[in-house]
Amino acid sequence: MQTSISNEVESVLQSHKHKYRKRLFNYLKALPFWLLIISFIMIILGMTLSVFFSAFGTEWFGTFLPEGYTFEWMKRAWVAYDIGSYYKITLKIVGVATIISLILSIPSAYVLARKQFPFKDALIGFYQLPFTLPELVYAIPIASIFYSIGLAETIPGLIIVNLIIGIPFSVFILIPFIESLDPRLEWAAQSLGANKWRMFTRIVFPQLIPGITAAAINIFIRMFSTFIIILLISGPKTQTLPVMVFSVLSSAGNQPPPMLDALALTLMFPLLLFAFISLWLSSLTQRRLGQ
Repeated sequence: MQTSISNEVESVLQSHKHKYRKRLFNYLKALPFWLLIISFIMIILGMTLSVFFSAFGTEWFGTFLPEGYTFEWMKRAWVAYDIGSYYKITLKIVGVATIISLILSIPSAYVLARKQFPFKDALIGFYQLPFTLPELVYAIPIASIFYSIGLAETIPGLIIVNLIIGIPFSVFILIPFIESLDPRLEWAAQSLGANKWRMFTRIVFPQLIPGITAAAINIFIRMFSTFIIILLISGPKTQTLPVMVFSVLSSAGNQPPPMLDALALTLMFPLLLFAFISLWLSSLTQRRLGQ
């Protein structure tokens, strides 16, 4: 009896040891991957903090942190580079392009999510072109066309260019949201006499508000940071903030590094802010959809 009990105890102990060794082996196997991810995050975070401390530090020579902090470099950069006017131009272009992209992409996404028709896959492939092709492949021909028809270096031209990026991006964000909606609500509304417009505005659109919000923020970030195609067709009076920052940093000369870092932060801050908002909205939407 005692021998049987001791054998069972020994068997349980061996089983626990085997599970512990297997778990330890899995941890050690994944360790290089996690070390690589942590190292990458630390490098990105270190560079970001370095720019931040340089932009707001009074003096930073040979110490771990600056000796003091000031907003002077940010003020000087804002005045010297006329950042306010570039913000106005960028927000005007991106804001209008975001609204137009949403207006045009919502019905397109609904049709792609709900309907079956010939050449649907070809149309989806067409929408995917801005993601699959390098930006220069379509940026150079578009810039050539815009200069030939007089749309280059104009606000309407820059808005149209942003639509090439905003509409496909918005469509592919909205399609999963539309597919997650229960079509029986739409059938019920139509069976009660609602036309397609009323069914869409009363049933579909209210349920799509989280998706529309997520799409708006994501395409706003995407278009705000668009660089190559805007660089090719923007002029001195229509430069967006990213193009202006690149122009200044590429010809910095003898300008103080802290002021250049302050200039870089004026571009980083809105992008980081909207990125965090986008992540929060995505997390909130996934919890509500039960995914």
